[in-house]
Amino acid sequence: MARNHSYDYIIIGGGVAGLTLASRLSKTLPHTDEKQILLLEAGTDPSNTESIQTAMGGYTARDSEHAYALSTVANPHLNGRTTLVHVGKALGGSAAINGGAWTRGPRSDYDYWAELVGDDAWSYDNLLPYFRKTERVVMASNDSRDDIHHGYDGDLTIVPIRANWPKRKYPLRETVQKAWEEVGVKYISDGNRGDQNGLMEMVEVWVEGRRQLPGKFYDLSRVEVRDLCTVQRVTFELQAPNQDPKANGVDLAGGEHIVANKEVIISAGVYHTPQVLMLSGIGDSALLSKHGIATVVPNVEVGKNLKDHLGVGLTWKLKHPEKGLAIGSPLLTDPSYFAGWPMDFIEFNQVEDPGKLKSLVENPKDLEFLLREGASHMELVTVYAPMGQRLTGVDAAFDGSHITTLSICVATTSRGSVTIRSTNPDDPPIVDPNLNSTEADRYLLREALRRSSRVLLRTESGKSFVSHEVTPEGYAAITEDTTDEEMDKRIQEFGVSIDHAMGSCAMGRVVDSHCRVKGVTGLRVVDASVFPVPLACHLQAAVYATAERAAAWIVRGE
Repeated sequence: MARNHSYDYIIIGGGVAGLTLASRLSKTLPHTDEKQILLLEAGTDPSNTESIQTAMGGYTARDSEHAYALSTVANPHLNGRTTLVHVGKALGGSAAINGGAWTRGPRSDYDYWAELVGDDAWSYDNLLPYFRKTERVVMASNDSRDDIHHGYDGDLTIVPIRANWPKRKYPLRETVQKAWEEVGVKYISDGNRGDQNGLMEMVEVWVEGRRQLPGKFYDLSRVEVRDLCTVQRVTFELQAPNQDPKANGVDLAGGEHIVANKEVIISAGVYHTPQVLMLSGIGDSALLSKHGIATVVPNVEVGKNLKDHLGVGLTWKLKHPEKGLAIGSPLLTDPSYFAGWPMDFIEFNQVEDPGKLKSLVENPKDLEFLLREGASHMELVTVYAPMGQRLTGVDAAFDGSHITTLSICVATTSRGSVTIRSTNPDDPPIVDPNLNSTEADRYLLREALRRSSRVLLRTESGKSFVSHEVTPEGYAAITEDTTDEEMDKRIQEFGVSIDHAMGSCAMGRVVDSHCRVKGVTGLRVVDASVFPVPLACHLQAAVYATAERAAAWIVRGE
């Protein structure tokens, strides 16, 4: 079948943002015989890959053909290690490989975002309609409908863990909750209402153990989707003197040119969106010149401001695994227990002494960000399984006798970068997350590790089920009394990206508050790369909402 060479909208990237935009925009265009929205995806449809579809297989999805495994530059703040970061290379993007947690983050993150870019459209309350539009929340038997904060008719099914009871009521749930209560942490039945600090009920997007792929639940009947397509550059036409260049299409690797009548939208993700911009002549002029790329718009901020969450896992030996987690117990014999991640809660909180940050942070804006009321500094997770070498430095037996705690710095002040390696769009970008590079981040992660240890080793409930930490060879167990130097050594050796990258084309620096690329017309960026602040959450809820927000503007020509 002959292909069109002219479309109203060309969307680069078939991840969460790109698919949301494509589906929403397609419903607003007049019906014609020819499709007027083109979506270009470098990967393929993963819906027939079992390791992608199932929660059990999902543990290895990030290592599949449907993911980019990008090598980072050596990090001097992590013992000079070169690590891998992962993003989706599939129709569905990172929704095809992620862990499926659904957290929005705190109200204060979005309100700070709105203040930073001078546009109240990004405040939490003004984003609420777009969060709700995505959701189809499944209610537990005792839940009441909450139409102010949640949606019940959206495209994506949202499932609180308790809605799966009794099938997935884990044996350690009550004991873990009591341990947190003993250190003064409140239980929050719904952490997706703008206040997540406390012991938040886990919410996920797994449905009976199956992954929800946006390429399947969104209506794309009026969208032309091309997979295995790599974009070489966005093209521009010069307008009248003193007017900004206008994006008028794309060149594909191989030479095909496709015309965009209205807009080109880049939704290629945090690592590849800045690569597309640079290959198109938008970026640091000195860098572009080095690669023989003519500058269309000079902007040194393209690829800067990269932020990510750094985490460290601890492996714990259980005292009495035979009481619920060992071989022969329901946890390891009933498939329903692994119909999602084996966990009940996520704990978000601030450090107990925020004032200490004043002596560690030199940048006034970073200090303002960290000391906001309602901010979340850390995320702590208890997983009822060993998480392996990458996250903990320990390969514990998967026999029900071990669990893992993850300690994560989510209010990061470390900033990295993304840049191009060459003019070949198939060459991976150069990624420098620069994680663990600030005193504030190191302090927050040390405090997160101490908090994890305290809950399990200093409470009666914790001591009732945990025997000891199983440590990497040559390392002592982490306790509240572990010195900062010992903590830092563990973090430097075993800290890893939690694959929550954002901000490489930050709003206010690369795009305006309507996601329009500065210095040109007809070109937007819509994905997590535009986030101007590090959101304290798992990012997919925010990406869906951002795409819904942008789609409404695009439809109105704003």
